[in-house]
Amino acid sequence: MSFLERDLQVAYLSPNPYSRPRRPLRKVKGIALHWTGNPGTSAVYNREYFELRKNGKFGYGSAHFIIGLAGEVVQCIPLHEMAYHVGAKEYTPYAREKFGSYPNNCTLGIEMCHINWVGEYTPATWDSAVDLCAGLCDHFELEPLEDLTTHYEVTQKVTAMGPCPKWFTEHPKDWKQFKQDVHKRLVGRSV
Repeated sequence: MSFLERDLQVAYLSPNPYSRPRRPLRKVKGIALHWTGNPGTSAVYNREYFELRKNGKFGYGSAHFIIGLAGEVVQCIPLHEMAYHVGAKEYTPYAREKFGSYPNNCTLGIEMCHINWVGEYTPATWDSAVDLCAGLCDHFELEPLEDLTTHYEVTQKVTAMGPCPKWFTEHPKDWKQFKQDVHKRLVGRSV
């Protein structure tokens, strides 16, 4: 089942300048993975957090999709609109070369819910993220081994909770495995 055929819970954020600016997304050049930074919470809970940003009290931030602990997928931003998910004062040389001066306008953001403070994902979250990334790569003609990235790879930002996504940043073998899983799923679609 492709990401377009799966049961997505479409719950677009209200248009506002802080989490859904309704600015057009340019040609998609990559997909950035994130962790929610609050263990045990649901995709819907994290969507509501983004919605609360509309009044400006919690700063900027959003993502196109949030994947929950049971593998549920909530879409917060339409695919033709930009989300605020990899904003920074400065970007890594890798990000500037691959995405230009403002990666938000050419990347999709996916938040993954996790079970604990080390950032571990449930098998259902992992599998849904693999499926969603494979579907998005197919749709936007992206190569998973080259075009999947993490928030940390784009900004090298580390908060008090750690890098984003913590598990993939601190477990590079798992990050490599995740990209290989997406690649395999994508290749399996075309066979």
